[in-house]
Order: sequence, then structure tokens, then C-alpha cells
Amino acid sequence: MPITNAFDPSGGANGGFVAGAGSAASLTDLSWNVVDLTDGSWTLLDPDSLVDTTYGTNGVTFDGTFNTVQWNPLAAGSSNYNWAAGTTHRGPRWYKLLTISGTQIDNQNNLVMNCYMNVDETVNDFDQAMLIGAALDPTSTASATIDGTGLYYKKDVALNQFYGVWTVNGQTSGSAATYDYSIGQIFRSLDSLGTAMAIVYNSSDTPLNQAVRQSNINAATGGTVNVYVMVGIGTAASNDVVSGGDQQKFAMSYNAITVGDPT
Repeated sequence: MPITNAFDPSGGANGGFVAGAGSAASLTDLSWNVVDLTDGSWTLLDPDSLVDTTYGTNGVTFDGTFNTVQWNPLAAGSSNYNWAAGTTHRGPRWYKLLTISGTQIDNQNNLVMNCYMNVDETVNDFDQAMLIGAALDPTSTASATIDGTGLYYKKDVALNQFYGVWTVNGQTSGSAATYDYSIGQIFRSLDSLGTAMAIVYNSSDTPLNQAVRQSNINAATGGTVNVYVMVGIGTAASNDVVSGGDQQKFAMSYNAITVGDPT
């Protein structure tokens, strides 16, 4: 499936559409924002220095479609590096504020965020996981403060890949050799973390599976805070280790809209 960059001539990151001067914005076939972790707009948080920042640009290379991340050694596995377990998340993550046509989105907006993920399974160095989605505080290491929801992927070296969704510290996914990419949607509203859902496709763009997961969190902060886009990497399970020089390779994109209050 081809994914193209979106460009907002009014300044700021484009969340999925551009309104021309004097015209209504179209919500048909929204453009995608391609994730390029080397473009200078992303901040890396890596509490335990697991990204090899001597590789590429801050540990990442980008070939126009795929990001490749290189790891430093992780000698002892821990739930801290498994985004779908425990209450502490110390896995590396990149983040930036979520804006739509220059407007900052916060947790009180009725947010619909779409995400795309395609992982290159030929780069199969360790039992890996990754995610893309929305978060309220990506600078935290507490799962209940990060408050993340989005698309999720994991793969053991010897097994098929899993594609699905992730909310806070749990995931729902399915596995098959023919899974190639996923497109999913996050809905959040009025401090509720809402729901994440995804459809998984093969390389011929045929839908093969679906996943959905509720956050079960309807009062995340009790206030108003900004929403961020976050990309996270980690291990598939809590006992997995990583050798220095191991890599992950993935293509990701996102867009977003907000809808008004109907009442």
C-alpha cells in the first residue's frame, strides 16, 4: 500500500488534511504523515541507553520508507522493556506533539487518529516489539502516566509476526505468516483513552484479520493535557535479550482529525 507525506502550507505538522484558502477542508482520502525518525522533529527518550546513537542519525537511518533502528546490548530481560506488560515502561520511544493544521490537540478533544505499520520481517535479529499511537506523557516511565494507545507488533525470531493493538500496558493481536501490514484507528474523547482497533492485510492488500482493545480508562488525568504521537520499540516478552548491533526495520504513518461536540 503506497503511503505519501502530507504537507501543510499554513505551518505546523499536518494531521491529515489541508484547507485551501476560502474552501472547506475535505475529509475524503486524508493524506498520511510518514514517520521519518531522522527528520529532526522527533525527540528520543531512551532511559537505559538501548539505542546505538553512533548508528545513523541518533541511532536511526531512513531510506524514504523504512526506519532502521540499531540497539545496544540488553543483557537481561525485563518487563520494563515489554510495552504490553507491567506498570513500568523503560523501552526507547520517539515522540512529538500531535498538531492538526497547526492546532495543538489535547485530551479533551474528540480525537480520531489513524495509524499505519509495516514491519520488514527480513530484519529478524531478536524477539522484538514496536508500536505507534497517541500518548499523554511519553516522557514518563509509568504506563498509567504515558497513557498510550495504538497499533502494536511483535515477533519472535523463530515464529510468525503478530499485528494488533495496544492500550496502556496490554495488547491484542493475531499471527500468521501472510500478515504484511496493518491500518488502525484510535478514538479518544474528553479525557477517556477510548479504544484502539486495527485491520491486518497481506501484501496483496487483502484484509485477513481484525483486532480491537478497550482502554477501560475514562478519566486519565482529571484535567487538560497535550496529546503526543509516540513510536516505541522493545522486546516481545519480558525475558527477551538483545545483542549489540541488532536492528528493527519498520514503516509507519499517521493522520488525525477532531470532531466537534454534537450536544
